[in-house]
Amino acid sequence: MDLPRESIGINDKDLQKVFKYEPGESTVVTRLEGSKQKSTIESINTDDRWEEWINMLPPPDSLNSGLILILARRPGQMNLSMRSTNCPAKEDRGLSCGNKPVLNNGGSRSVRTLPFSPKVFKLMSEKFYIHGSIARVINRSDVPHFSRVEMEIEIEGSTHPAYAYNCRTTNAWEADLALTVTHFPRSGLTYAILFGCPVSIENEVIARLNYPGVEASYPLLLPGIFAELERNRHLNIIEDYINNIEEKIFELDYQLPVEQQIRCPSIKGQSKDKRSQWLDTAYLKNSLVTWNTQLFKMAGHIGELRNTLFGPHERKYSRIGNDDIPCVGCDSKMNMLTEPICHPLCETSCIGPVSGYYQYRTIPQNWKSVELRNHRMRIFGARINSRLQAMMEEYEDKIRECAMRLDGMAMATQWSHGDTNVEIALATGRDSRHMRSIAVVTMVFLPGTFCASVFSMQFFNWFPGDDGNTMVSRYFWIYVLVTIAMTLLTLGVWYYVSWKEKQQKQHNADSQEGMHV
Repeated sequence: MDLPRESIGINDKDLQKVFKYEPGESTVVTRLEGSKQKSTIESINTDDRWEEWINMLPPPDSLNSGLILILARRPGQMNLSMRSTNCPAKEDRGLSCGNKPVLNNGGSRSVRTLPFSPKVFKLMSEKFYIHGSIARVINRSDVPHFSRVEMEIEIEGSTHPAYAYNCRTTNAWEADLALTVTHFPRSGLTYAILFGCPVSIENEVIARLNYPGVEASYPLLLPGIFAELERNRHLNIIEDYINNIEEKIFELDYQLPVEQQIRCPSIKGQSKDKRSQWLDTAYLKNSLVTWNTQLFKMAGHIGELRNTLFGPHERKYSRIGNDDIPCVGCDSKMNMLTEPICHPLCETSCIGPVSGYYQYRTIPQNWKSVELRNHRMRIFGARINSRLQAMMEEYEDKIRECAMRLDGMAMATQWSHGDTNVEIALATGRDSRHMRSIAVVTMVFLPGTFCASVFSMQFFNWFPGDDGNTMVSRYFWIYVLVTIAMTLLTLGVWYYVSWKEKQQKQHNADSQEGMHV
């Protein structure tokens, strides 16, 4: 059984087999809560500068909370100042200008090509504490994915809890992305790498990271942005696919007659296009269903964070003293505050004694700042969850639209086939009438032909005249009489059989009508 990997960093086998390397320029974003600047954005393109920057990263057990993000640029992407202005949006997203998105059939694997050297990426995976399963997620390129792992990381002899998140979009269409995030809840520090990032996505991610305060260190901030990016890509694909399949549906209303379809060489290609469009739309619908499932998992994890990591401060109650014990614990100079809950002399709100005793709680000195931070995180998580719920509803609507178009195309195809069958039946009826005429003519000439063949045999001796010239035999009337008699007999038999069949059909129809009455 292939168990999920719990290792930190990517092993040498995956570094060689899964990833390819084309060293180039990439952008790093540092957003620390204690820094004076809102965010630090820098472009790095040499191994020496990468190693220097990685070695300067704050450790997970530092007092700095925030976000450190590497935007691994997609291969072939130029610098921002070098971009062409003819069609920047589509070129940056890996789409050709003026072309609608089409299925890649698994051919594009740009996410696996990294703008780093193997040495730098190995060091990066260790210092960013990347979970080893990201290699398998990226390698499984045709399936959208979201997963989270809780783990314990040992750093310099101490153990630190951490959350690891992996996200992947399908490469069935251009501009697929992958994301790995490692969050340390004690310090609130997050390390992340976004793979396959075009320049336009870089700008959009940087613009979305302008959050004040502690929100930048929320664990699911980057997966939420990742979901927004995939939504934008899906909306363009869905619109184009729906327009294409509607065009194919309308084409079914203007089918050529059967005779012209037989003579038209392009009919076969048009039928192939319709089948391909139907299959592509069905694949798109299934992909939307799968991605919507990943969003549901993401929203469920937000609820888990709200109840555990960012839950209200734990209150530990104890009963001591009696009514004569004065209020204690109001000295702010003490490291640990013992705050009375019910004592009437205390400045805090009191709810009264419990069985003659008073309740006390022991809380850390910085509990108010911790509770304020958790409160802000819960509010921010609720905002992300609300947005995810809205996106899931939107995806459900788009899935229904795709299903409706698929059903519409199936119904239109059935109607078109029904019309074609009716036309074929009418053409067959016309051909039957022509064959009937031919049969009648055949019956008229067949007896004469038969009699001529019989009379030409030696059973009959037709003597010529005395002068040796050919003459009409005086028995010629026998041929005429027998031919006419056999022709009338043949026509009579045919007419009698046809009339009997007609009478039988009429009788059956009358019988069925009487049964319904």
